[in-house]
Amino acid sequence: MRHFMGFILLTASGVFMGCGGQTGTEGAVAATGTVTYQGQPVEGATVVFAPEGQGRASSAITDASGRFQLTTLGPGDGAMPGKYQVGISKTETSGDMSREESQAYFEKHGEPPTVTTTEALPEKYKSPANSGLTAEITEGGKNDFNFDLTD
Repeated sequence: MRHFMGFILLTASGVFMGCGGQTGTEGAVAATGTVTYQGQPVEGATVVFAPEGQGRASSAITDASGRFQLTTLGPGDGAMPGKYQVGISKTETSGDMSREESQAYFEKHGEPPTVTTTEALPEKYKSPANSGLTAEITEGGKNDFNFDLTD
């Protein structure tokens, strides 16, 4: 048992020491932007920056003013410099209930409630590869992108 515990401690210390080094986002830079649809800010949109070629994707959720701040691995850590294809989507759900409400509905009606999801933005913007939206993040650049979506 003593050897087993020593092995566990040695393994754990190796894992933690290995985690203390690089995070995979060295060189990342702050990148922000705004999403509007037909001139109005879009709250709750998912913005995805997919790298052209090798690299890490970055993403964000827009706030009430349509603003976003890209994240790669941790909150607000930015994105790696490079060229990106951009996808933007927003799904709205109707009929969504809390767990308790859903259970009460099921007990009363004998079936689960109907939940409907719809895309709030045109489908063409959802896939980075097909949206036609691009961005280039540069070291020392402004890196503030405005996406004004239309039908």
